[in-house]
Amino acid sequence: MIKNRLMVGAAALPVLLAGPAMAAPQTYNWAGFYAGLNGGGAWSSTHQTTTVPCTEPLGTGYICATALPLTPNAAAVGAAYSGSFSGSGFTGGVQAGYNWQTGAAVYGVELDLESLPRVSAQRAGALPVGFVFPAGTPFSGSTSVGADWLFTARGRLGWAFNNLLVYGTGGLAETRLKTSSTYADSFGGVGSWSSIANKTGWTAGAGVEYALSKEWTIKAEYLYV
Repeated sequence: MIKNRLMVGAAALPVLLAGPAMAAPQTYNWAGFYAGLNGGGAWSSTHQTTTVPCTEPLGTGYICATALPLTPNAAAVGAAYSGSFSGSGFTGGVQAGYNWQTGAAVYGVELDLESLPRVSAQRAGALPVGFVFPAGTPFSGSTSVGADWLFTARGRLGWAFNNLLVYGTGGLAETRLKTSSTYADSFGGVGSWSSIANKTGWTAGAGVEYALSKEWTIKAEYLYV
């Protein structure tokens, strides 16, 4: 699964030490701890390959029975449940990090935990071979892929133009991926299957952050996961 995540309107709260007042304007200091909230959109795409294993006893069932033979039905179901699909939705969460600054160079680490939308698609087809039912018996179902959360641990490296920061980011991504499918045909056959697995991958992206004051910043960030 590919997750493209765009976060906007993320308010951060840097914890910085303010020096004594000076007559001349000070250059903004990005160093220190920060934490905040974010919200935005997520665009997801996935590719699914499905096979129907015909492991049942010889001559039983109407999907896989080889005595008739009906194995083309298994191939038709597998083909209908294979392919790519995509979707979009809201994502939001929390993030925290720490920055160091050397001259105009700003570098640091950031952790975030986000919610993610699920992606679903409808499946349909017809069984090509029939014996106790006519060939062309329609079937339909659905497929769903998604994760309730996404965690990333990333490095950040950027360049500050006073209170404007342009940066790149990348690192580790972790999620718990859930997949499920349902099947039903007009002959009365029904079925469902699902799986859950932890997935570890990588993420990379870029962003622009603007300091509204010494305590508050706002940023727009894009991540590819």
